[in-house]
Amino acid sequence: MMRVLLVANVPTPYNIPPLERIKEDSGWLLTVCYISTSNQDIGWAEELLDPQVAHETLVLDRQRPRLKWLLGSQTAATASLLEKLRRERPDYLIIYGYTRMPQVAAMAWAAATGTPFAVLGDANLYADCAVGMRRMIKRFWLRQVTERAAALITVGTTNRMFWESYGARPEKTFESHYAVDNDFFARGVARRQSEATALRERLGLAGKVVFLYVGRLVGRKGIDLLIHAVKSLAEENVAVAIAGGGPERAALEALTGGDPRVVFVGRVAYAELPLYYALADALVLPSRHEPWGLVINEAMASGLAVIAHHHCGAAVDLVGPDNGVALESFSVAELAEAMRLIAADGERRRAMQARSVEKIQQWSIQAFAHGIIRAVQTSARPRLAPPVISELGKLK
Repeated sequence: MMRVLLVANVPTPYNIPPLERIKEDSGWLLTVCYISTSNQDIGWAEELLDPQVAHETLVLDRQRPRLKWLLGSQTAATASLLEKLRRERPDYLIIYGYTRMPQVAAMAWAAATGTPFAVLGDANLYADCAVGMRRMIKRFWLRQVTERAAALITVGTTNRMFWESYGARPEKTFESHYAVDNDFFARGVARRQSEATALRERLGLAGKVVFLYVGRLVGRKGIDLLIHAVKSLAEENVAVAIAGGGPERAALEALTGGDPRVVFVGRVAYAELPLYYALADALVLPSRHEPWGLVINEAMASGLAVIAHHHCGAAVDLVGPDNGVALESFSVAELAEAMRLIAADGERRRAMQARSVEKIQQWSIQAFAHGIIRAVQTSARPRLAPPVISELGKLK
């Protein structure tokens, strides 16, 4: 039985379901090492560490609290990870990301011991904005990564393009479609329709075509563009619901100028997201910089049309005229026109919503997990490779 160790940043609602599926379908002894449980930029709750999960979990920076207090979470996590690697000597490493200290240390250990490793992440060629000396250093480092990794697991087209720009060879790249738990959102939306209707009434959204934003309220997300766009529309049957919290909330509320068509609902717990997708007609993700954008997966599983910039990772693979609008620019006028298009034609909007549900079925937790399993089984040394699980043979 192959011993596989996966290094991830923090537990999130997105990584736990595929990890459980990997454990169930691979036959591996799977250990997941989280660097920490907290991340200010994302803010997932610690209770996401479910003690009932089948795979072994370890929070690295908790193992050395004194070192964490003295030198910080990254140093403590790195020391804990290197000790675990030395003690247990796994057969294969899966490393999510490539910049943080524990990730770099894991790659160095793998190179020193001859242990194969795969790199997984959502980096996007169009969001690769490093310049000058930083660009030179990044290029040198990632060429080392692409050369030494046994596998580069790509979650979508722009992610594959990113690795190819740093010299990744075709035989080292393996596709694994980035996914959310589609059934969780589909079932939740269906179950909470009556609640959503009542919430529409309370928020003053009844009878309106509702465009939903879900995410942090920070500058790069482009929420100011969305507010300017809805304010530019003469149509009174259009409204925007903004779900999320962050440092820009007060400034964004001021930007609305009291327009009643813009409603801030505050930060929404993951378990409550289906309620807000159920009250909406379309998702808008106007981010200026978005490596992937899993809210697009969520919205499509929930039966929404989607508006997003065409360089957003998820939009490249998932958004087109059949289920929404892929924006060519960050102009208020183009965004407003896309909203007008979707709001004005109910029949077309419903067709887009139905198409979203159809398209997202191919981007499932099972397909995501099995893509990772395939990458590891194919790139592991023959002496380490476990028997191929029967279910994988059914996937083409």
